[in-house]
This record gives sequence, C-alpha cells and structure tokens, in this order.
Amino acid sequence: MKKTALFLCAQFILFTAFSQKMRKPAPTPVVKENRTISKSDFSKLQMLEDTLAELSYSFTTDTLLAQRKKSCYSFIPKLVSALKADNSFYYPFDSLTTVAKVYAPDSSFRIFTWQLVLPGGKFRYYGVMQMKSTKMKIFPLFDGSDTMAYHTQRVTSKDNWYGALYYNIILTMAGKKAVYTIFGFEGADYITRRKVLEILTFDETGNPTFGAPLFYIQQEEDTAHYKRNDTLHRFFIEYKYSAATVLNYDQSMQMIVFDHVTPPNEKAKGATFSYIPDGTYEGFKWQNDRWNWVPTVFTFAINEMDNPPIPAPLFGIPSRQPDLPKEGPK
Repeated sequence: MKKTALFLCAQFILFTAFSQKMRKPAPTPVVKENRTISKSDFSKLQMLEDTLAELSYSFTTDTLLAQRKKSCYSFIPKLVSALKADNSFYYPFDSLTTVAKVYAPDSSFRIFTWQLVLPGGKFRYYGVMQMKSTKMKIFPLFDGSDTMAYHTQRVTSKDNWYGALYYNIILTMAGKKAVYTIFGFEGADYITRRKVLEILTFDETGNPTFGAPLFYIQQEEDTAHYKRNDTLHRFFIEYKYSAATVLNYDQSMQMIVFDHVTPPNEKAKGATFSYIPDGTYEGFKWQNDRWNWVPTVFTFAINEMDNPPIPAPLFGIPSRQPDLPKEGPK
C-alpha cells in the first residue's frame, strides 16, 4: 500500500511539474551560430541518451526506494559522460522527459534539474549547469535546502544550492551586470508545494551565485504575507499540494505574475500548506535594477466577473533554444 502511494505521489508531482499547458510567450530572436557535432560523438550521445532516458524514468517512477536511488546515482556519471562530447551543448536530449531542461535567454548556459522522491514526504533535488562551450564546462549543483531555514535569505553557491525543478529563465540587466531570474517548482513534502523565484549571477571568476537582494516590497503596513518594507534574496509562494498556481513571466506585460494565495478560512491562517489561490494576482516589475512588487496586477476580468486573465506559460518548452547543428553528424 505504501509503495502504491509513493508511486502515485511521484506520478502526481511529475504531472504537476511537466504537464500543464498554456500559451507560449513571444519568442526571443536567436543569434545564428554554426556548431557541429562529430559523427562519432553524435552516435555516442544517441546511445547515452537512450540509457539516460531509461534511468531517469526509473528514478522518477519506480516504487522501490533502493531502485530509484540506484538509477539516480547511475544517471549522474552517465550524464557527465555525455556532456564531455565536444559541442554537446547543442544536443537537445529530447527523450529526457522527466528531467527539466531550461536555457538562458542569451543561450550562454542551460540547466538540467531533476528530483528524487524519498521516504517521509521528502525530496532531494539534483542539477547541473552546462555553459555554452566547445569543451565541457559544467557546474554540478548540490541541494543544501534541507540545511537552510525556509525562505532563506542567504546568498548560496553551486555547493549549497536551494534545490528545485527549473521551468523558465529570464534575463535582465542591472547596470552592465547580467541578472538571470529563474522560476522553479519545489515539492516541499506530501502536502505542500512551493514556487520559487531564484536570482542567478556570475562572479568575477565566472562561478554561479544564487540569491541577491533584488525583490523589493513596499506597502503602507505589514500584512500576513509581507512586511511593510522588505528586500528578499529569493521569493516563494507556498500552497496546498493539490492547488494549481501560476508563477511566471508574462511577456506582454513585461512582468512576473503570480497567484495570491490565501487560507481557506480564518482558522487556517499561517498554515501555508492549506493555502489556495483566491483568483487575484500579484507581480514584480523590473525597475531601477530590481524587482519591485506590484500588489494587484489585474483590475478587470475577461468575459466573466470571476474569470481573471491568466498569464502563461506555467511550464513547458523554453521560448529560446540554442541552434542545433544543421549539417548533421560528419
């Protein structure tokens, strides 16, 4: 019975993270590049991709914890082996449907993330960032979220990453510095889900840094959700496991838009695992080199009084991918 429940939990989380379909934002122009993968490397990547797809499906859906761990731990060196191939950045790994793959809007890097379901409603996240380079240049991401307080305001590195499944990346500029805002999904436990906004920058040595004081909230008085004036290094919404929530960038409004979540009744205040969307939306607007909070995004509904417009997409194919080799293997 426990195995069946675990299997269904894993399937539900996977469905939540990868199956919600909404319209895509306007595509970003792509700079044309000419990159090729040698015939031998291409064949090697195809064979490795088949193995990786089997392992990723196993560590996502297998009912036995020992088998899930074994598959996950076998997946990691196989993926690294695949990324060692010259120009592997341009190989899409399309069959890895249970692994999230997102590309930076400037195609300077991509990030693979995946999760392992553990006993007791726990989850472990894994990730690797691959830079655009002919030779392999990667940054493994080590999940340190279980050692951090919830809503941590720490600046972290690849060695103590706040683990999540990433589903979108946008790029803004703070002066001359590139700021990547990443959208993630976290299965906190059996009854709680979170959406995460993470800030990624690169230091002077080229190493990734996570978290920055760029989410600014200002209002007339403290509320249940936010302090009167607060600056956050990363931003979360926490909600009931079965609720469907939005947290993504709306291209048409040039704004991050997310559901305002509330308790179902007065007695549930503070019990964020019970929170659900109330049909209104908040947002963040990039102004003065930071994300400024917008308390109410929509002041009208479309067609019906109770049908507010919904930004999109929540998950899905990134709006920008690097060009794949047109010449094929050689």
